[in-house]
Amino acid sequence: MPCISATALSSMAEAGEPRMAGYLLAGLAGVLLACIAADINAQATTLAMADIRGHLGVGIDRGSWFETLFSVGEVMGMLVAPWLAIAFSMRRFAAFATVMLAVLSVGCAAVNSPELFYGLRYLQGLSTGFLIPLLMTVALRFLTPSIKLFGLAAYALTATFAPNFGAPVVAWAHQVAGYDAIYLSVVPVAALAFGLIVYGIPQDPLHLERFKQLDWIGLILGWTAGICIVALFSQGERLDWLHSPLIDVLAIVGGVSLVVFVWHECYHPVPFIWPQLLLRPNFAFGTIMLFGFIVLGFAFSTLPSRFLSEVHGYRPAQTMPVAMIVALPPLVLLPAVSWLLNFKRVDARWCLVVGLVLVATTCLLYTQVSPDWIRHNFYLGQSIAVVGQALVVVSLLMLATGVVAPQEGPYAAATINVTRALAAPIGTGVLDWFLRSRVDTHSHALLDRIGAHRYELAQSTALTGHDPAPMRADGASASAISQFASHIQSQAQTLALADGWQLMLVLAVVLLMTCVITERVYPPRLKIPPGT
Repeated sequence: MPCISATALSSMAEAGEPRMAGYLLAGLAGVLLACIAADINAQATTLAMADIRGHLGVGIDRGSWFETLFSVGEVMGMLVAPWLAIAFSMRRFAAFATVMLAVLSVGCAAVNSPELFYGLRYLQGLSTGFLIPLLMTVALRFLTPSIKLFGLAAYALTATFAPNFGAPVVAWAHQVAGYDAIYLSVVPVAALAFGLIVYGIPQDPLHLERFKQLDWIGLILGWTAGICIVALFSQGERLDWLHSPLIDVLAIVGGVSLVVFVWHECYHPVPFIWPQLLLRPNFAFGTIMLFGFIVLGFAFSTLPSRFLSEVHGYRPAQTMPVAMIVALPPLVLLPAVSWLLNFKRVDARWCLVVGLVLVATTCLLYTQVSPDWIRHNFYLGQSIAVVGQALVVVSLLMLATGVVAPQEGPYAAATINVTRALAAPIGTGVLDWFLRSRVDTHSHALLDRIGAHRYELAQSTALTGHDPAPMRADGASASAISQFASHIQSQAQTLALADGWQLMLVLAVVLLMTCVITERVYPPRLKIPPGT
């Protein structure tokens, strides 16, 4: 493909050269494949954490930083990715990030040193953070109005299809071949992505003069805030939150850095983000809504599997059908919703409302969870939720980006994606804390109902740390007590998950109520005069 600027591409496309759109769609597919490969990397580490810790000889506490460092790198990468893409050109930067991802995957498969693995996990997160915002940046900057929504749908796949598809596939592959083979499998995927990116993404000229105006203060402040916030919520539960001096420092430094960063970016001539975009109601709404919806999406992708594994002992591969119900339909649903929203009569706000109602309905259904539920009990809820998610995500992106001009696309992409990157560890940390606290609460309540047998049961379940053997009269009673304790634990976990779904229901209702502040946005292919 010949080198062509974004302006020239847009003019040619509007003049009737559909092959330009074909090039761009190929480039988008390449970036999407790279994002899927990045998610495989992330899931491989998460699901194979026990094996990785054993291979590297680290404990649970040290091993937890593998995830934290990845999330830190992801936030840092998302902040600077659009800025760097303009400086080096979209094609060069996307190709570089893809090659970086492949090289790091090989390194993770071969490394035997915990220290090196820490560094590789951080760099993996950085490469992932480089790639994910590029889909939105390409869609906002290069795509013609007729296909812009389809580009945003492709970006939405990185938040719906990629993680939900990657988790069960990686779980199955880990059982069959091991985590090192999963890392190596990323290489051919990245190679294909590289080829599509080079073929399809337009080649802009270098703008290295931007480095003379690099916002070093904003970079330091933004990275400091991101590091502190991610570490705070990913390590908070393990370190007992504000009872830890480290958590206190992270909370203070992260909060102050974030406030100063946002204030500083308002006045810098070449910022990483443009906070003034948040003064536009639709963009502010979209950013806030995205934060909350990422948390909801995390619940739908993890809580059913968590219930099946903790209550019924399902292995990760056994939960694959439940995950696939959420993973595969977006490949069809997201383009279908994009096509629907291209009609003038279809109001994205109503699609958003319908989607949130479906999500809230699923949350309400899941509040009735009981220990008797097995895999097939989640099929209906997941089917309803996946339709709601597709309606919400595309409508939300259309409403938020519909007030953004093409030249503002990199700033919008950086803002939205940093919000997305922060929502994941914050939502995960808060939800994990909530569920664990509810498990403790329900366990104690159930034990209190045992009455005179409470102390004996507590000893038998090791809640006191005492040897339960003296309390056992014989093998039969010991077995009965152990079985009874297992039932109590199962019931407590079930009640806690029901409470978690009640919390998600409240969140869905709150998000639904905020829809009243949005203004209508017409399909990008239509040129509707203001006030129409």
